[in-house]
Amino acid sequence: MNRQKIGQILFWLGVVGLFINYFVQWFRSPVYRVSTAAELSGTFWDPNGAGFLIPNLLGLLGLGFSIIGALLYSGKKGSRFWLWGLVPLIAMGFLTIWSPSQHLAPLYGIGGGIITVAYIGSLYAWIKTNTAYEGSAKTGKQIQLLGYSFLYMAALFLCINFGTPHLPALADTVIPSTESILTSFSVGILLMFVGDSVIARSLMEAAASPQVGPRPQPSATD
Repeated sequence: MNRQKIGQILFWLGVVGLFINYFVQWFRSPVYRVSTAAELSGTFWDPNGAGFLIPNLLGLLGLGFSIIGALLYSGKKGSRFWLWGLVPLIAMGFLTIWSPSQHLAPLYGIGGGIITVAYIGSLYAWIKTNTAYEGSAKTGKQIQLLGYSFLYMAALFLCINFGTPHLPALADTVIPSTESILTSFSVGILLMFVGDSVIARSLMEAAASPQVGPRPQPSATD
């Protein structure tokens, strides 16, 4: 079995795992809203039981399998770049259980700086490369730019929402709601997806269209 076939299988296994995790979260949320952990003990919905842990594990594996599969499927023969797909898998596993014993204020400053610099860098790279795209591909890049702005908005909302409660002087300050965070993040991801889809369609159409080369020049003997 070649690496493309393996990559395709892993990708779709990851997709299935992510969907299962999503739908289980959707159906069990109403149960957790009206019940306590003690009431659910011993049932399928027990927060300490397999019915809770397995879908979470599928979400973790789904993330890893989907990105590793995509890298394997698209990578060149002999390339080891697919190993980078293990990074999100390991990171999600670690960050899920990481719980600092105290508030890490410097982490907010460092994280906010990284997010801001990365966003500005993305804007600069977009400006420098935008002219290389034409037609619908250029439209896709513009949609992506809007997606970046909404993702940065979500990052700002998150920083305010998580950081402000630790600042006594801002105790009475209105902070963005979790609904605002979810909305901006969802719109950002959606716009990134739409932009990627438009660009991909444009590139596939360009690859499928016949290439018109220069006409042959008549030789001196013609």
